[in-house]
Amino acid sequence: MAKLVLRDCYIVVNGVNFSDHVSSVEVNLSKDEIETTNFSGSGRERVAGLKDDNFVINFQQDFAAAQVDATLYPLWNNETEFTVEVRPTSSAVSATNPKFTATCILLEYQPLSGDVGSLSETEVTFPAQRTGIARATS
Repeated sequence: MAKLVLRDCYIVVNGVNFSDHVSSVEVNLSKDEIETTNFSGSGRERVAGLKDDNFVINFQQDFAAAQVDATLYPLWNNETEFTVEVRPTSSAVSATNPKFTATCILLEYQPLSGDVGSLSETEVTFPAQRTGIARATS
């Protein structure tokens, strides 16, 4: 089986392709843990609760028109829901290149960050709304 080295991720936020402005990406799938332990067992018992998925994307900041800040600030300021799509590569969606998509909301945004002489980057967490992150292979 082939190993994957991330070199060509495809990252789209609200219809804008930011693949050339992203240095790291995470797709986090999570469910609440609901304890259902009762007197009939000798150990803890759990069931899966609500989904709590999110994307964590590290952007290389850009204040030009139609770039990072021009896209993210209005989403945060207007409390607008939008779509995020992430793929391991920019190739077509397939069984070996699944796409992860969700309707998200931006609740926190740090538009400027960095040290003297360093690249200004901003790490943004995009919580998925309602149905969580979907995975598709076609």
